[in-house]
Amino acid sequence: MDWLKKLKMASVKKSIPGLVLFVAAAVALLFFTKCYSVFGMIAPKTLADLTPETMNGAFVEDDIYFLYTPYVEVQTYKSGERPRTTAMQYLTDFDDVYYMGLYVRSGRLDEAEEMMDACADLMDGMADWEDVPILHVKGRIRAMDEDDLGYYMEIAEGDPEWEELLLPYYLEVDYINNIPIWGSIALLAVAVLLLALGIVPMIKALRGGYQKQVREKLEESGSLETEAEKAERFYDSAPETSGVRMDRNYVFFQNGAESILLRPWDVAWAYQSTTQHRTNGIPTGKTYAAVLRTMDGKSYTLGMKEKEVQALLAAIQTALPGVVLGYDDELEKLYKSDRNAFRRRWEEKMPELGQSIPQ
Repeated sequence: MDWLKKLKMASVKKSIPGLVLFVAAAVALLFFTKCYSVFGMIAPKTLADLTPETMNGAFVEDDIYFLYTPYVEVQTYKSGERPRTTAMQYLTDFDDVYYMGLYVRSGRLDEAEEMMDACADLMDGMADWEDVPILHVKGRIRAMDEDDLGYYMEIAEGDPEWEELLLPYYLEVDYINNIPIWGSIALLAVAVLLLALGIVPMIKALRGGYQKQVREKLEESGSLETEAEKAERFYDSAPETSGVRMDRNYVFFQNGAESILLRPWDVAWAYQSTTQHRTNGIPTGKTYAAVLRTMDGKSYTLGMKEKEVQALLAAIQTALPGVVLGYDDELEKLYKSDRNAFRRRWEEKMPELGQSIPQ
């Protein structure tokens, strides 16, 4: 059973690069997009729950009752067309003492402008409080960038006391770190998927999941412990060609992190696969692989250099005389329609190995 433990550790090592790559990608995505802030939607804060020290980064869902003045207008320009306003930033209350910004983009601008007009009328004595609509908002509070902060602080007109009351944060309505909430949800789903792609294979490797096929193949011949000892002796003594070990009893190779153990007569057909890569129609190189097709309809593609493929096929020709070598369309049709033809070839060649195919 020590052999299976060795194979498990080999699978763990094979899983490490994927773990590092996918987890690093997920962490980078979370760090740069702050999409994890969508978890704040589960239990959002109100502005009254926050203090100037705790507001940055908080996810808020609350009602805004008053807008004082816009201080930033974002416009887009297209040739031959009038500028179009795509976002506005307004001064609003944080509490009874401080003020903050409210960043509203095009999807909610009509509501915000309607409220701003009503607030202006109220301040001019031309409307009552009941005429001012309530703006229900949700989004993440974040620090203003340098440009926005400059326009924002102009509201104070150089008055130090006023400046102390203007907190350098705004609430992005329906957004998280410049990304729509739905987009942040999608990015979070991608980050979770990346984490799973890195962590799940490692967990599988640590649990010995990549040796399941080996254990099943061993148990076909007897007790797992006894057959594992035989397979270990094969593994230690059989010559290895291009990553594949084979003799008259077994064929073994690593297909990525997965350990594969076959009987010689399990292998029906082997051939070289060549892939031509192109960029903009220009050939940029080729990749090669040895393809092993088995009696149960499975296919294993082992990427390697062309010389290694040729060396492996030559070794198969010697060690596994029942395997059909080389690719053509007729063999593909035969393999799909009548794999017993490949099995009959093995039955003819078995005397060369001094064995017979188990029934």
